[in-house]
Amino acid sequence: MVHPQPGKAAWWIKGSYTDEEIAQLEAWDREHYWLQSHQAADIVAPGGEHIMTRGEGIYIYDVRGKKYIDGMAGLFLKNIGHGRPEVAQAVAEQMTTLAYSSSGATSTVPAILLSKKISDLTEGALTRTFFCGGGAEAVDISLKMAKQYQAITGNHGKTKVISRRLAYHGSTYAALSIGNRGRNTQGVFEPLMPQVFQVDPPYCYRCPWGQGHSPTDCCMLSVKALENVILGEGPETIAAFIATPVASGNQIPPDEYWPAVRALCDKHNIVLIADEVICGFGRLGAWFGMERFGVQPDIMTIAKALTGGELPVGAVVASKKVAQAFDNTKGPLGQFQHGVTYGGHPVVMAAALKNIEIMEREDLVGNSLRMGNHLQQQAVNILQENHPTVGYVGGGLGLLMGIEIVKDRKTKERFPGGSNGEFAKRFTEIVRENGLFTRAGDVITLSPPLTITKTQVDDIIAILDMSLTQVEKEYRAR
Repeated sequence: MVHPQPGKAAWWIKGSYTDEEIAQLEAWDREHYWLQSHQAADIVAPGGEHIMTRGEGIYIYDVRGKKYIDGMAGLFLKNIGHGRPEVAQAVAEQMTTLAYSSSGATSTVPAILLSKKISDLTEGALTRTFFCGGGAEAVDISLKMAKQYQAITGNHGKTKVISRRLAYHGSTYAALSIGNRGRNTQGVFEPLMPQVFQVDPPYCYRCPWGQGHSPTDCCMLSVKALENVILGEGPETIAAFIATPVASGNQIPPDEYWPAVRALCDKHNIVLIADEVICGFGRLGAWFGMERFGVQPDIMTIAKALTGGELPVGAVVASKKVAQAFDNTKGPLGQFQHGVTYGGHPVVMAAALKNIEIMEREDLVGNSLRMGNHLQQQAVNILQENHPTVGYVGGGLGLLMGIEIVKDRKTKERFPGGSNGEFAKRFTEIVRENGLFTRAGDVITLSPPLTITKTQVDDIIAILDMSLTQVEKEYRAR
């Protein structure tokens, strides 16, 4: 087993591990640790097992000491990068002062300060925050909040929710129901939540309405599709529309899209929910993704980068209009009907406050905008120019990019099996062997820490250039 080091509280942390220790950890990993979205066969496959031990800046290191660029900032959340002693110190000081207080009966100083800070970051448009434990939970809560808001404002018939196809909002029951319904589940969780209706997204590279449309025309048909569902079901039955500002880094709407959606929701008294779990806190080169389109939602979900991934967090942020509707309602319905054991956890709030302080001091939102532009330019000029498998480079809005990989550029045909196919697994293996830890396959996802430099962006492009050359030789792309 991993041998304890005398005098260390975290005795399992070591500068290096022996072959015996690594073998034991790998055996216990396969036997006892249930890795998300993987089967045991995936882990034992070549290059399938990754036990990470350390992070520093944009880099992570595995148990054997191999260094990788963290191409997805963990999971879209290590915006401040790895290894931030300031956050650890703030957490330790809060933990040894007050480690817990029930959010059902009390507030705490860091929770109050963080709520005020979030309101300030939205320039006062969103004023009240309900904290929870993660992004999917925040999505579930946002749907309940929207429905209760409609009920207390006299719109009891407004119970239906509209979302977009191809979206991911989390894996809880409600989040799965409004996401890409049945995504990768083969229907085993059916029936999903009722009264959910979906419309095609503004996905211009693979326009749901076929070829022959300009990007703007294609994307604006998504607004028309939304309107058709609203009118078809009856505006008096629709409670909310929920969507992500920019989904997957490759669904880039034109400037006109979100203002048109906002106008449509206003016209029919529909709560607009922006799922900012990934896009929030600088990912798109603004504090929140909807800023890039000049639109304010009625409700916003946040999580992930709120604490920089230092501790689990989620939150639902409501506009003054929504919050005041609850304040002005007498009786039990004036109370938002949801409870969270770990909501507003003071230690988590401390991590978030220090995380935001670092982001502001180091202008990481501005750096996201600058480095995102450089990443977009390099990806187009080097990867798309030189590799026939690169069909489309989505990006240009901060440090979120989805690069579409195709078997045939003209037809946009994907390699067989999609993200679970042989090609995707082999390509991911090659990319990781070359020192970039990210998802690769039918889409290369890039969302590195916002601390990244121009040289480090170039390193990512160089690794992908090399990896694409290798995989194209193996699969002979047309």
